[in-house]
Amino acid sequence: MSVEGLVTDGPYSGYYRTDTPSEDKELTHVGPDSPGGEYLRRFWHPISMSSELKDLPLLVRILGEDLVLFRDLSGRLGLLHRHCAHRRASLEFGKPEERGLRCCYHGWLFAVDGTILETPGEPADGKAAEKVRRTLCQGAYPVHEYKGLIFAYLGPSDRAPEFPIYDTFEIPGNEMVPYTRDYPCNWLQIAENAMDPVHAVFLHAQISGPQFADTWGVLGVTDFHELPIGFFYTNARRVDGNIWVRVHEIILPNITLAGAVMSMDGRTVKYFGRNSFTRWVVPVDDTHSKVVAWVNYGERTDPPRDDWKSTAGIDVIEGGELRDRPIEVVQRRPADYEVFISQGPIAIHKSEHLASSDNGVALMRTRLRRDIRALKKGKEPFQPCDLGDPPIPTYCGDTVLRIPPARNGDDRTLILRVSRRVARILADGDQFKGAKRDAYIVERFKEYEASMAG
Repeated sequence: MSVEGLVTDGPYSGYYRTDTPSEDKELTHVGPDSPGGEYLRRFWHPISMSSELKDLPLLVRILGEDLVLFRDLSGRLGLLHRHCAHRRASLEFGKPEERGLRCCYHGWLFAVDGTILETPGEPADGKAAEKVRRTLCQGAYPVHEYKGLIFAYLGPSDRAPEFPIYDTFEIPGNEMVPYTRDYPCNWLQIAENAMDPVHAVFLHAQISGPQFADTWGVLGVTDFHELPIGFFYTNARRVDGNIWVRVHEIILPNITLAGAVMSMDGRTVKYFGRNSFTRWVVPVDDTHSKVVAWVNYGERTDPPRDDWKSTAGIDVIEGGELRDRPIEVVQRRPADYEVFISQGPIAIHKSEHLASSDNGVALMRTRLRRDIRALKKGKEPFQPCDLGDPPIPTYCGDTVLRIPPARNGDDRTLILRVSRRVARILADGDQFKGAKRDAYIVERFKEYEASMAG
């Protein structure tokens, strides 16, 4: 809002700042008819925990579509459009059978791929029913089950990528515990938080008080690195005689890999610790999202303590605090959930004023916009499996090296230099796979630490 001849940007200028610009539809809208939704449909997304799917069909909403997930009596998973192709009854009331799902209304039987197998209310030799079975399919999507999560691909069937297997999926001794959490807001304002390391200093330490270790409140030296499949950044800080390099990774469009949460404080030397969680921010529709993830417990991340594996412990790992708290408590100790949903159902980018500490968020939005527009011109997104045979290498985790402060007093420059060497060693490790890559990286870290000891 502006008024001719009056100052509209200064003290007590609220009256002149009440316009609400429109949301950035290109990035935030996820339906089938939107550019962003078309892009998101080119990737595998987790839609449920295996434990949520019982003997009855499960209603699922993802990317603005209402779907029904089921397991037939032979054990095959199916994901069908909610409304029966015959007379639009909801298949959530369907009956799982040996060969598929039978609609409760007129008994039509659908295979997991949408093929119509039976139309029992029609004459067996009727031409109309035969034509229906031959020419019509119920809408269906491919489904893949892996380690307690169920994934779906909602894009063109002839362009379905391989299901990606990352190296963090196969860490020896890791216990991967599935979890989900719902958010009443757009997916992007949750996902892009993973590219904002500065928020952890204030939200999770200085403002609310330490929600993890007190050393999270040290403002680090941050450096961003772009990858074919996304980004990783190093957030490095001095902790006594150590330099703690925390590596956060974002695999586009919506995966976050973060280092240990409950047990990391940078005070103990560590070589290539790995991720506390693998986390997808799944768009339900434009104004609702669902986090579907694994928490990882093991020697290279957070230990498998019973209290950390509880519902409350997972709440803290996911967002810093418990979800269900009195409002007065929340106001004194807000966490991720509160800041995500308080931005509104869809955060309005035109109302923001980004600063240098928002470089990561800007990088992510720019990359998403570029890839969305490239797809509109016919260029398919780069897929993780385009990197070669699995497992796909990742960079996330914590490395703590015993390196004394800079002798010239410029410790910030030293910290940046160390973080860039850590990033270089991680990238050099890509010449190997799996355990060989881990061993190479750990040995290089030890060599570098020794070279810096004097």
